[in-house]
Amino acid sequence: MKKREKGRPFASKTLSFISWGIFLLVITQSSCLVTSITPTITPPPPTITITPTTPPSLEGEKYFVDNINGNDTYNGTESYPWRSIKKATDTAIAGDTIIVRGGEYVPPRGGWVFQNSGTQSQPISFINYPDEQVVLKIQNAENNTYNIFRCSVNPSHPESWQTPKADYIKIIGTDVPPHFLSNGVESQKGIVMQGLEGAQSPAIVASDCDYWEVAGVDFVETSSGIMDFKNNWHLMEEHSTDYWHVHDNRVYSFYRESGMQFNGNFNLIENNEIYKVNNRSDTPYGCQMLNLLGNNNIVRGNTFSRLGSKIECIGLLFEWDLSDANLIEENTIQDVLVGIASQGGDGNLIQNNTITATLNEGKTGVQISSYENRITWPCNDYIGSGGTIEAALPPDNPAHPDYQYYYNPRNCHSMNNQIIANHISGFRNAWAMIPIEDESNLFLDNIVTGP
Repeated sequence: MKKREKGRPFASKTLSFISWGIFLLVITQSSCLVTSITPTITPPPPTITITPTTPPSLEGEKYFVDNINGNDTYNGTESYPWRSIKKATDTAIAGDTIIVRGGEYVPPRGGWVFQNSGTQSQPISFINYPDEQVVLKIQNAENNTYNIFRCSVNPSHPESWQTPKADYIKIIGTDVPPHFLSNGVESQKGIVMQGLEGAQSPAIVASDCDYWEVAGVDFVETSSGIMDFKNNWHLMEEHSTDYWHVHDNRVYSFYRESGMQFNGNFNLIENNEIYKVNNRSDTPYGCQMLNLLGNNNIVRGNTFSRLGSKIECIGLLFEWDLSDANLIEENTIQDVLVGIASQGGDGNLIQNNTITATLNEGKTGVQISSYENRITWPCNDYIGSGGTIEAALPPDNPAHPDYQYYYNPRNCHSMNNQIIANHISGFRNAWAMIPIEDESNLFLDNIVTGP
């Protein structure tokens, strides 16, 4: 039986909710009155401006890589290609395009590193040769440092592990005729980043490298497809990974906690497919198809599913008190026990998503969690905790761009989230606020179908 859930009148006092610059909902216990006024938004909603995807710029040099016929002593032209991707990533500068011929390529430990940045008008592009599939293959499953691409500026790491800050990088695969990979998975993506069973390395790992575009890539049997970090270490110097455009990719079978994770801000994640698939989870940190720890990100038009896995995965997780002011819309989340969970996120708008439970197993469509007097996860996001989250924390200084999201308010509540016009089906509870009900959250005009 379908039912349309109306806004819940929470408390006797008047509560205000920001609806992303469109209108302000003023709700009272007695009237459920909706009033249109001009709001003042704090924190601001996502304001990402992404230029529509265009073919990579060919204004600079075109360098070719061929692991069969190439030689790194050649000049990198189509007739005289290089043999290694490392030669290309070491050489390319703004405006250059690296074109890789079909075949398998094995990255060095630590992954390939772009030694130079592109610019907004002249990015560095990495693409597959037309109609040829490029397989970038991790060979070690046990260590977490066998990435495929790495860009890392992190003040906590030794100098030997730092890379140049390479911004404006495009990794773009164009579709090819379907191929069966060595593990039997079928793929028609032009670029495949493939690991092996139990892989512990993310395919792409980044810290403080901004304005990347990743599209048309199959991430198959990796620990996660993309892992973007924020390494501020409560210093004024900012080391967030921001303004990425990640679209039209597939994550198929991941082994650690997240299919993709974005700790940074102002990222656009759209039209991806993220599937858990396997029954293995090599982590104590749970399982979610997508994890957000930053603010002002847009997640739109993606498909998240366990795809038959028996691991208890969440579709999307807002983790800790920095995951604020994100827009989650028009996604399909299916075959999950919990669709979307907030563990400290504030001011997020969750609208027009389709969230479907695993048959006879669904627990909660949208779970909003708040806590009091707790210092364990997810309330261990404080300076001096010694936890991994400490890397992402800003200083107690209003001049830092993350200050308003972390310190205002500074608590372990999920507050001012809006869950609007979603289709939620098959769960025992369409939504729940546990263990504490924070009445600043709004659940409005959702269509709910019971189990």
